[in-house]
Amino acid sequence: MSRCGWLLASAALLFVAACGEDEVVEVTTIAAPDSGLVTSTVKTAFAIDTLARDLVVPWGVAVAPDGRIFVTERRGRILELAPSGAAPTEWARVEVHAEDPSWGPESGLTGLAFAPDFSISGELFVMATVRRDGPAGRPATSRLARWRRRLASSRDPAAALEFETRILRLTERDGRGVEPSVIVQGVPANHYHAGGALAFGPDGMLYAGFGDAQVTAFPRDTSVLAGKLIRIDRQGRVPQDNPISGSPVYAMGLRNPQAITWLSDGTMLVADHGPTGMPHEGGRAGRDELNVVTPGADFGWPVTSGWESAPGLRAPLWVWREAIAPAGLAAWEGSVLVGSLKGGIERVELASDTSGLRAVSRERMLDGVFGRVRTIVAEPDGALLVTTSNRDARGIARPGDDLLLRLRPLP
Repeated sequence: MSRCGWLLASAALLFVAACGEDEVVEVTTIAAPDSGLVTSTVKTAFAIDTLARDLVVPWGVAVAPDGRIFVTERRGRILELAPSGAAPTEWARVEVHAEDPSWGPESGLTGLAFAPDFSISGELFVMATVRRDGPAGRPATSRLARWRRRLASSRDPAAALEFETRILRLTERDGRGVEPSVIVQGVPANHYHAGGALAFGPDGMLYAGFGDAQVTAFPRDTSVLAGKLIRIDRQGRVPQDNPISGSPVYAMGLRNPQAITWLSDGTMLVADHGPTGMPHEGGRAGRDELNVVTPGADFGWPVTSGWESAPGLRAPLWVWREAIAPAGLAAWEGSVLVGSLKGGIERVELASDTSGLRAVSRERMLDGVFGRVRTIVAEPDGALLVTTSNRDARGIARPGDDLLLRLRPLP
C-alpha cells in the first residue's frame, strides 16, 4: 500500500432509518489506512508556560484583539486572563446542563468566538447546552413531562430529549459579559454528542457544529440542526448564499463535530468523532475523521463512517483507525494540529497537488505528558494555547488540573 493509499476491499448495503423512511445506500468499504506507514520522523519540541491552573473542564479558548485570553469552563463560566498573566477572573456566567453524577455528560458551555469587530462591538458568542423549558420557563423534568416526551418520541425523536443547544451573544460592558441574547435555539441535544464547534470564518459568518444527540436519524434530516454544520450571521439570520435556500445548514452527515478551522488558503476543516462500538451505530468503532468542508457537503454519518464511501457522500481527508477523540483543531505551519482526548496532540502534515489536498504524514506530540487535550489555538507568533480536560468524567485529574498552557516551539 502506498503512502495514504487505500485499497478497495468490498461493497455492502447499509440500511438506516432517516426521516421516518428506510434509506438504502450502496456503501463501499475500503481497507483501513495503516497509520504506521505515514508516521513522521520529525519531532517538535516546545518550551511550555502554564498560564492558568485549577480550571474546571475548560473548553473554548479565544484571544481578544487586546491580547486578553478568554476561556469557557463546561460548567458555565467564561473566564478572562489578562496578557500580563494575572489569575483568571469571571467575565460572565451562563446557566447550562453540564454536571450530572448519574451520566457524566459531555455537554455544557463549549464553543467560544469573538465577533470580528469585538474591539468595537464587544460581542462574544458561546455555545451552551441547556434543559428545555417547560411551562412558565421551568425545566421540563417532571414525571408528567417525561411521560409526554416518551409519547411524542414515536413521532418526533427530538421530543424525547430533555436538552437543547443554543448559541448566545453576550456584550462586554465595564469589563463584564452582559445582555445575553439567544440567536440559535432548539437544537436537539443529549448528555453526549452535543458537538461544540464555534468560530467566525474568513467571510465574517458564524459557523457552528452540532452533534447528533445520539439519534442517528438526525444527521440525514435537513429540518433538524443536530448532526450538522451551520452558517449564520451574527444576528442568527441565514445568509442568502447558503447551499440550502432559507436554511442555516451548511454541511450535514456528522456525528459529533467539536472543532473547526481554516487553512491560510481559506480551506475549511472539521474534526468528527467516530463511533464507539454501540449497537445502534452498527457496532463500528474508531474511525475519527478529518474532513474538508465545502458548501452542501454530506459526510455520510451514519450511512458511512471513516473509510467507507458511497455515491454523493464526501470522503474524509484523513481517518484514524484507532480513536484519538479529536477535540481541538488549529492550522499551524503547513499542517493541522488536532487535540486528542485520548492524550496529546496529533500533527497531520498536509500537501496539495493536482488531485487536491491530502494528508502526507502524522506526528504525535506531548503524548502522555498532560493527559487529555481539548482545545488548541495557534497564535500569530507560532505559539499555541492548549487546554487539558482531565477533570471531566473520562479523565484522571492531576494536581493543578485543568490547565491552560502556552507552547512555544523551539528551533
